Amino acid sequence: MALGETVSDEELGGWKIHAEITGNIDRVAENEAECFQIIRQYLAYMPSHRDELPPDAPVPDRSGSRMENILDYLPEKRNRGYDMHAILGCIFDQHSLFPIKPDFGKSVITALARIGGKVTGLVANQPMFNAGAMDTDGIDKVISFLCLCDSFNIPLLFFHDIPGFLVGRDAERKRVAAKVMNYMNALGLLTVPRISIIVRKTYGMAFWNMCGSGCGTDFLVAWPSAEVSFVDPAIAANVVYGGRPSAADKQSEEWQCLMRQLVDDASPYGAAARHYIHDVIDPRQTRDYIIRALEISHNSRRQGISAHKLANWPTKF
Repeated sequence: MALGETVSDEELGGWKIHAEITGNIDRVAENEAECFQIIRQYLAYMPSHRDELPPDAPVPDRSGSRMENILDYLPEKRNRGYDMHAILGCIFDQHSLFPIKPDFGKSVITALARIGGKVTGLVANQPMFNAGAMDTDGIDKVISFLCLCDSFNIPLLFFHDIPGFLVGRDAERKRVAAKVMNYMNALGLLTVPRISIIVRKTYGMAFWNMCGSGCGTDFLVAWPSAEVSFVDPAIAANVVYGGRPSAADKQSEEWQCLMRQLVDDASPYGAAARHYIHDVIDPRQTRDYIIRALEISHNSRRQGISAHKLANWPTKF
């Protein structure tokens, strides 16, 4: 009334607004019974208090049984989209993925999950939305999730397939640069184990924000399909051509040769040779690799217990 707006209760503060636009809602339930079911599921991933590890659970039958066929879900063409959920479904224990804020910042997936019966938190780029480019909503979503996992000793897994942050006029007006820095600050305060898997592309600043090298990552490995570079090879080729290549230029043998060279230069083998990443692994071994890495992390001096440096970080935005 004070502003003279005509607005319904749902438009002002309904579930859809807060699940999809503000991100204030973590999950939506159809009724009270489903609401309590979601709460029970969530609490099953949580320790009783902050000074103990999350509870283990029996590994369901057929968990990991699709690992031999995991590459069936990754397109051969480097510029084709796919649903990251299909990759994650192969790696983690059957029916264990519990998404957090699934309707908000959809270019990035945040979820609790189990692998080998152990609780993990995962941050995964979703190429089905914005080609995986993370916007400011996605950044807020990830920061909130990092605080949750660090507060309850949940190790974090990062799955890269990101061309960078979503930029442009709208992004600048939403303070994208400041939010990227906040994201990095949160990463710097994490003290839970961190494991990064580069599935496909990871370019520019987004490589570091997805817990790349220099971010205290305990294990950083890539699939042979990975591309690690300061920018997408196509954009780099545009720069070489002065920023205005014609359609004919892009069909020329010179252009195609340059593109192939830039893609080859982004190969993970070069990064591994220079110790920017720890290894290049067979995608079919990803589940076993993560289980072993978690075992090593939990046998460390802190035994997987966080120092809780993010305890007072504001998790609403």
